Amino acid sequence: MFVIPEDDPQTSPEGADDPVTELQAKRTQQQAFLLMIFMIVGMNSAWLVAQSQTSDVEVNKPEAGFRSMHTFEVPDMMLMARTVPTTIDCQFVLDETKEANSTDVSWRMLDSRGNVLHQWSGQVGEDCSTELQLSPGTHRVSTTVPFGVQAEQTVHMQVWKGLSSEGYIIATVMAILFPLPAILVARRKLSRSKRVQPLARLRRLEDWQAIHREMEELDRTAAEINDLQPYLGGSMVSEQLAVSQPVMNAETDAGEELEPDIPQIDQTELIEDMELDTLSGLEDPLAADNRIQRVGDIYDLMKED
Repeated sequence: MFVIPEDDPQTSPEGADDPVTELQAKRTQQQAFLLMIFMIVGMNSAWLVAQSQTSDVEVNKPEAGFRSMHTFEVPDMMLMARTVPTTIDCQFVLDETKEANSTDVSWRMLDSRGNVLHQWSGQVGEDCSTELQLSPGTHRVSTTVPFGVQAEQTVHMQVWKGLSSEGYIIATVMAILFPLPAILVARRKLSRSKRVQPLARLRRLEDWQAIHREMEELDRTAAEINDLQPYLGGSMVSEQLAVSQPVMNAETDAGEELEPDIPQIDQTELIEDMELDTLSGLEDPLAADNRIQRVGDIYDLMKED
C-alpha cells in the first residue's frame, strides 16, 4: 500500500524559504504604494488643469465685421445636463475712421426658447462683461450698436467645470485601481511567508538582512578606495606593502612558536628490516591475558596501571 506524502507546510509555498523573494515582495509593495500616491496627485492635478480650460466662441470682432445676432451651442458633457460656467468678455469702442452718431450700446443673452438670460445697456467704453451659468442647448447673443461703434465680444465656456466633483472621484479611483493588483500580489506573498515561517527562520532573515547591509557598506568602501587609486599613484601600493610585510612576518613567527617539540626517533633499523621483507622489529611476544573477559576489564586494567 502506497501512501502519498503530504507537503511540508513550511516549505511548500513557493518562495517561502527564500529571503530574497520576501525582500522583493516588500520592495514591490512599497513601489506600488508610491506609484498610487503619485498617480492620485498627478491625475487630480491633471483634472484641475483640464476643467479650468475654456472653449471660446467669438461673437464679434472688429476685423471680422459686425453681427447683430450670433447663435452658439452649449455642450451637454456626459449627458448629465449640468450647467456650464460661462464668461462673456465685452468691449465697445469708437471707430476712428468713422463719426459715431451715438454712444448708446446694448446686448442680450437669449436661450433656445427666446427667454432673456442676461441684458446689458450702457455707453461706449463702459465695462459690459459678465459671468453666467448656462444650461446645455442653443443660445443667442443679440447686440445693438450705432454707426461708428465697434464691438468685440467673446464667450468663454468651462465645459468640464460642471463635472468637477465627479472628475476628482473618477481620477482617484483610477489611480487606486491601476497599482492595486501589484499591491495585492505582494501582500499575499508576504502574508504567506509570515504564516509558514517559524520564528527561527524570521530571525535568520533578519541576520541575512544585516549581513547584506554590511556587505553593501564594504562594497561601497572598496569602491571608494578603487576610485581614489588612480589619483594616489604608487604611494598607496607601497604603503600597503609596507603595512602587510610586518603582518606576514608576525604570522610566520607565531607559526614557528606554535610548532610542538616532537622528539626524533631513530627508525633506521625498522626501515632496514622492512626493506628486507621481514617482520623483525615489528614482532613482539604476545600472550592471552585471562584477566580480560569483557570490555569493562580493559578500563579496569587501565585504572590499575
